[in-house]
Amino acid sequence: MDYRDNRIDVRGVSVQVLQGGSGPDLLYLHSAGGELVWLPFFDRLAQDFTVHIPAHPGFAGSEGLERIDSIHDLVFHTVDVMDALELERPFVVGLSLGAWLAAELAVHNRERVSGLVLFDPVGLPADGGPPYADIFTATPPQFRHIVFAEGESDLARTFIPDEPSPEALGEALKAMQATARIAWDPYVHDPKLGERLYRVRVPTTIVWGERDRLVDVAHARRWNEGISGSRLVTFPECGHVPPFESPDETAALVKGALQS
Repeated sequence: MDYRDNRIDVRGVSVQVLQGGSGPDLLYLHSAGGELVWLPFFDRLAQDFTVHIPAHPGFAGSEGLERIDSIHDLVFHTVDVMDALELERPFVVGLSLGAWLAAELAVHNRERVSGLVLFDPVGLPADGGPPYADIFTATPPQFRHIVFAEGESDLARTFIPDEPSPEALGEALKAMQATARIAWDPYVHDPKLGERLYRVRVPTTIVWGERDRLVDVAHARRWNEGISGSRLVTFPECGHVPPFESPDETAALVKGALQS
């Protein structure tokens, strides 16, 4: 499906946004991997929704990283992006870091969200449970095995090769720098998020890959318990990135969750 690669002005900084499809507005919030490419998953969603994929500050073609020091700064920025795109109350779908951001958005600005789908979110403190894997020091092959269920698959090697091109390496380093502004200390979590999840009052589906080695599936149950009335769905053969690994099935799940 055709899509547009746009630049919009958000309070004086340029933000890159991929947009495509037709139907109700769906805001996709990307992971620390910065998936600012039109994935098959987005193509499936664009059959039923108008899909908006903004790059967070410091990722891809977006500016404004100097304004971001925490996940809460990123929430304020995302609301400004929504205003610039004239998205009054979109559906919100997020992956990993983006799912954490989506949850914080619903906690602090629940009147701006129609429904949530959260794929393998980080964001909750470990609290004695399984710790998060170290994403900042892993080599490309190590990171590939952390993220994908099958770390040596063609899909995994396409997205995370052993020796990235200079351009891809530059983008990866930019993404890691931008992620560190939000998730270095405290490490990939908001200490108060767990006690605030009760504020999420919109239909929420939590999706987890059972072979996730970055965020153990035990965290899924904590999210499910924290968000009242939420639904938990697991994918046995997926790792941390179900939209990459099972685009047809995950897109169908999103459609079913948000159109019901």
